[in-house]
Amino acid sequence: MRSLLAMCAVGIVALGFGYGVGFATSAGRSIVDTPLLTNPYASRDNFTGVFRGFDRLAAAEMAGGACDIPTNGYLSAQDYAITAIQERAAAAGLNPPLDVARARLALRRARAAEKNNDLQLKMKYEEDVQQLLRKSGWKDSSPAHLRQIVYAIDSHENTCTPSTPNLDQSK
Repeated sequence: MRSLLAMCAVGIVALGFGYGVGFATSAGRSIVDTPLLTNPYASRDNFTGVFRGFDRLAAAEMAGGACDIPTNGYLSAQDYAITAIQERAAAAGLNPPLDVARARLALRRARAAEKNNDLQLKMKYEEDVQQLLRKSGWKDSSPAHLRQIVYAIDSHENTCTPSTPNLDQSK
């Protein structure tokens, strides 16, 4: 009877210990993966880092396009995401076509420069758009063409009122 009781006690202690270690491991892993505490682009696996970077780029583009208000914070987030994707992709042996993403970013920067009445900077960014699209093989590499596409995407993802001004209208 005593040995049966001892075996049950050891079994219960072992189960409790196993549960405790499992819980601690799970909690520790959750803390490590929390983007508030670590660099969200840091990943042990470059391949996974590329896909996480694309998620963050998509989020930054959606936020940057919301309500037709490109701000430097969103534009910087897009630039950082594209750079992180390029670095991880090179390390993973991948070559994603990021020229269109850079062109979209340049178009948003041109829009911000236009709102700040900096026409010289706007023209520079529009030239960048044209070069990047031409490099990507687009037949119509004009900033106006990309502006129509970006406006259609932004108005589809837009959480603001449907009366967002058309990006084709120049001031």
